[in-house]
Amino acid sequence: MEGIKTQKKHALFKWIAGVFIVVLIIAASAAWYINNQWKPLLTNVIKNAFTDTTDSLYRIDFFDISVNILSGSVTIDSVSIKPDLGVYQKMIKQGLAPENLVSLKIYKLSIKNANPIKVYRQKKLDIKNITIQNPELAVFYTRLKNQKKKKEDNRTTYERLKSTLNSLKIGSIFLNNVKFKYIDQNYEKPKITFLDKMNIRINNLLIDSASRFDSTRLLGTKDIIAEISDYSFATADSMYHINLKHALVSTQNKKLTLTGFGLIPRYPNMAFASKFKTQQERYQLTFDSVLVNNLDFNQLLDERTIKSKNVTLAHGDLNVFLNRGKPAKPIDKGKNFPQIALSRVEWNIIVDTVLIKNTNIAYTEYNPKSKANGTVFFSNMRGNIFNVTNDSTTMSKQHIANAYVQTNLMGKGNMNVHIGFNLTDPNGAFTYDGSMSAMDMSELNDLFKNIALVSTSSGRIESLVFNMKGNKTGAGGTMTLKYQDLKISLMKKDDGEKVKKLGLISFFANALLVNNGNPNGKEPLIVAHPYYKRPNESSFFNLMWKSLFEGLKESVGISKEKEDKLKARADNFKDAKADREKRREERIKRREERKKDK
Repeated sequence: MEGIKTQKKHALFKWIAGVFIVVLIIAASAAWYINNQWKPLLTNVIKNAFTDTTDSLYRIDFFDISVNILSGSVTIDSVSIKPDLGVYQKMIKQGLAPENLVSLKIYKLSIKNANPIKVYRQKKLDIKNITIQNPELAVFYTRLKNQKKKKEDNRTTYERLKSTLNSLKIGSIFLNNVKFKYIDQNYEKPKITFLDKMNIRINNLLIDSASRFDSTRLLGTKDIIAEISDYSFATADSMYHINLKHALVSTQNKKLTLTGFGLIPRYPNMAFASKFKTQQERYQLTFDSVLVNNLDFNQLLDERTIKSKNVTLAHGDLNVFLNRGKPAKPIDKGKNFPQIALSRVEWNIIVDTVLIKNTNIAYTEYNPKSKANGTVFFSNMRGNIFNVTNDSTTMSKQHIANAYVQTNLMGKGNMNVHIGFNLTDPNGAFTYDGSMSAMDMSELNDLFKNIALVSTSSGRIESLVFNMKGNKTGAGGTMTLKYQDLKISLMKKDDGEKVKKLGLISFFANALLVNNGNPNGKEPLIVAHPYYKRPNESSFFNLMWKSLFEGLKESVGISKEKEDKLKARADNFKDAKADREKRREERIKRREERKKDK
């Protein structure tokens, strides 16, 4: 009896197993059949959607597509997205062509948790995420001049797509290790910007009948995040490297963050200068962080306009070096005044405020006469620059950019400076005014000793106030320097290449040339009225410095008249010395001749 029961159990298990195997075979066959049926369906959906949404400007091709109906996954191999240049040329003639064209190559595209049944029944494509590995993305920019006024195509992306799909929803799109090229084709030799090892994440892409009313979306997405780390590339002339520790951009936060930014020269100061036949400034610039807030990505993409509420530059160092032993470069450096250089930038720039925090600036010159470097530096610079723009519409409303900064001259003197840049004047008009608190004059010796071969043995600045204006031709204004107990020492290089004091000449200079103080005894306070005519080789900041230096000289009593007399006396002294040397050589020669005659 028990044997019969056991046989029945075995028969039951065999029957169940058989049914299960048949079901699996049927399911597998059905899945295989459905997968093969969905393959051409999805292929058509993808290609038609692409054609519809781009007005036939782009086409998408791929080698193969694999569909798993059970898991909802799709894999597409060897994807390429390219513009149709024939369509593009027609759009140019019609005045409807975009200025940016895109090309994209993808080795493999993986789609997870798609629901093909929804595509078939409801014309809805709902995807959890898409992963794209090692894509190659290129953007080609061409400025299209003299375009006709574009006809407004008010159709939204949804209206272009609805003949194929009622809605498209993608949770996330991951683009890993992107190779990115931006090619500006407006030059005889196109300019190429190349970035690699970039990661991009696109969150919550939605295209349906309601998404166009969502003002928080850009190109149908809630957020596009792009980042790159440990990036470095050489400039076009190979004299510098641009380094980035990390860069992050987010369209949802409307923010661009750069950390560890550096413009680093390839060579040290003198080695850099040796690479050029004429004078060439060497720049070294670093910022711990650069933060661009409230960045308008729509204007960035559509109009090549960088519009931001504020930009913060934090913890920076700028070092500039110039070898004055080289011949001057045969150009007019007036073209590089800040506002004139800004006007040449091809992208529109509209920045309400630039905030500068804890930045140090140093300017160093090599003086061939002293054979030494002189440096002026400003530490802990902080402040704001308002209305930084080259946009004509913005400048028509406000044509002045105002910079207000505080800094410490040579790490000591507390300075407040205001510079007003006229953004529309072709001659680069500007104003600058400011003040400095008390400072010991000996703090300036490292600068004056090597640049001007003069030092102060005593002296103290009580206050400095200046108000100047200028342009490419020169700069001048008023300066009031209050100081006391000034004594100077004139210097020269001896045969051993050491700088030494000229004691007797320094005595006469203190007695006859400079004033001991301002005001000096019962004499009235001197208000200087300096003017410096700018030579072509003088830069913007050199012009500011030279005009202020003229004011300093006038304030201490070195007037143009005294300076001319001193130079005349020095020339007479040189002539007399040369004449004495000549007579001495003649006497020696006559003695030698008399000895020969004996």
